[in-house]
Amino acid sequence: MAVSVVTVWQNLGLSFILMSAGLQAVPDELLEAAEVDGAGAWARFRHVTLPMLSPTIFFAVVVGSIIAFQAFGQIDLLTEGGPLKKTNVLVYSIYTTVFQKQNDGVAAVLAIALFAIVLVLTLLQLRFVERRVSYER
Repeated sequence: MAVSVVTVWQNLGLSFILMSAGLQAVPDELLEAAEVDGAGAWARFRHVTLPMLSPTIFFAVVVGSIIAFQAFGQIDLLTEGGPLKKTNVLVYSIYTTVFQKQNDGVAAVLAIALFAIVLVLTLLQLRFVERRVSYER
């Protein structure tokens, strides 16, 4: 639980900056037009702001999932892979294989596996999640 909380806290700043930039890109004219048409706050958010933010949200999800696979510092500082190797993720396993077990070949294979997993996940996100993204202005 502590590793999850620290990881979320660590990456919250990037998400806030991305969403702030996305919100600034929403044209005020669209929001004013929706308000003049009688749309309430929830309707303006759902039908104007959220579709305009969809590319930013998509980018944040893809980058966030890539960053999640690279969680090393939190695990090294908080748990060192324990207790009972419950927080031993792939990146930390690569580290221990190289520096504690002195086995560079296995670590290289693990690094290639990490690359393949992240690549496949990113391609799946690009294939299936991007369908919901609206690039209209």
